[in-house]
Amino acid sequence: MRSKRTLALVTAVAAVSAVLTAAPAFADDAATVGIGVARTVDDQRGTFRVTAWTDATGAALSKVTATLRDGDQTVATTPLVGAGDGVYTPEAVLKLTEDGGPLPHLGRYAIDVTAEDDQGHTVTRDNAGTLDFTLRPAFQNTGDQGRLGITRTADWDNRGQAVTDKLIGIEPGSGDTVPIEGRTVTVTRTYDSSMPDRKADATLSAATDAQGAFTTPDFALDWYGSYRAGFSADDSQVHGTADGYTYTELQRTTVYVTATADRTRAEPGQKVTVSGTVRTGTGTTGAPVAGAQVVLSGGSIGYGDRIGDVTVTTDATGHFTGAFTATPGSYNSAWYATLGGTFLSGEPVSGTLVVPQDSVYLAPRISLASDGRVTATARLVRTYDRVGAIYQDQTTHLEYSKDGKTGWKSIGSAKTTYETAKPSGWGYTTGYYRLHHPTSDELAQSYSSVVHLSRVSTRVEGNNAAPEPVKKGAKVTVTGTLKEYKSGWKALGGRSVRLYFQAKGSKTWTYITAGKTDSKGRAKLTGKAAKDGVWLLQYFGDSVHFDSYATADYVDVR
Repeated sequence: MRSKRTLALVTAVAAVSAVLTAAPAFADDAATVGIGVARTVDDQRGTFRVTAWTDATGAALSKVTATLRDGDQTVATTPLVGAGDGVYTPEAVLKLTEDGGPLPHLGRYAIDVTAEDDQGHTVTRDNAGTLDFTLRPAFQNTGDQGRLGITRTADWDNRGQAVTDKLIGIEPGSGDTVPIEGRTVTVTRTYDSSMPDRKADATLSAATDAQGAFTTPDFALDWYGSYRAGFSADDSQVHGTADGYTYTELQRTTVYVTATADRTRAEPGQKVTVSGTVRTGTGTTGAPVAGAQVVLSGGSIGYGDRIGDVTVTTDATGHFTGAFTATPGSYNSAWYATLGGTFLSGEPVSGTLVVPQDSVYLAPRISLASDGRVTATARLVRTYDRVGAIYQDQTTHLEYSKDGKTGWKSIGSAKTTYETAKPSGWGYTTGYYRLHHPTSDELAQSYSSVVHLSRVSTRVEGNNAAPEPVKKGAKVTVTGTLKEYKSGWKALGGRSVRLYFQAKGSKTWTYITAGKTDSKGRAKLTGKAAKDGVWLLQYFGDSVHFDSYATADYVDVR
């Protein structure tokens, strides 16, 4: 390939006259001999194609010629030869005069075509077409592997990179190339689709010099990508579009990352703060690296997923700190500090971080019995995966608060059995209760709904056994008054009470008999004296009342 001259817009060239617009003129034999439209062959603009034919019976075309005009001036006449299927082309490729051809300059030439058959019929079609005798633009592709060139390999210290190449024109006829001067080339940088928060394309322009060379300003690089150059023209010298491409070239610098986290277990939504440094080399004594991006996230050891990415930047001392939000996943087990960006490389740092799954109590039931015992039952499951098994028994606390808002305290706890928790504890006359699961490695903290429970207190006043002492085998009469507390102690009539006896030295109460209180709450029950011991009237409550309390009365049997 040889470069013969510089084609500049300022270079004086012969003016190209306007194409004639008069209607084609045909001889009398126009109805017999026909000529089609002449069209330039784009990849070799020193030639063209035109159809010609004869309709005379038994006749064949014997001669086809073309005259090329620059305005009214004829510059060349050339025989046309058949190329098959009625198509004719010049017998030789047309060239510039300096290349041994007939055409004086680049530009567009009118084509007149004359056709004659062997029976003497002939016709001429003026302005059958236009020869686009202009340069076809292209990029020389000075880079590796036939791509556009770049000025340098970008790295951490110099992240700019420019595209450089040459814009050339391919001459019609000879196929020689010439530099195209004074034209504008546009280059667009596009980042790979794998770029996090992918940035928009960037476009820069550059003008070609006398050698057709151009160099764009530096593109700022943040990721891998590609460049595409474009040029388009349609004038008397250059016609067409040139496209070229190449890829970014980046070199990474090895650095060393150290980091620690402020916790090893985090509930969903809780912030995990990670702090550390980035230094040059592969040890902890290297120089600090300022401006390095570090991505903080939760994830899983061995599974490669990352959750809750947050990007931070090191300061002048190479230090970084930041917090990401703990989000539960299928295999949460670690936090990560991973280098971001493109120009630095180094091993990520990780540490233990357990993020338990959200949990919820299903169908909680809490009740207060007449003896003051509070019992609860509920199913503890994952909030968003209620089918998956829970692998460890979980602790559930039964909690009490006087006002249902503050002062919560545990009155009992239990481990789950097949996800079911059944804690219990001694309650209060009135108050609020809930279930509480404290955070474990498997399940996050959760609470049940709050319920208000209360009962009415009762007591037996004046519990008295007589006579005392008493003879063995004689009757003992036990009396007392059952009362309930409603803005003071008031008689509770019509209620079933029972009489119990506990022998001296025994821990067992023996049921003796039962009866009902009268309208004033009074009860009177009898039993046979057999041993020394205490006697007690007992009311066992109902859906509203607590069991009664009283002081047992001792009787000496003689």
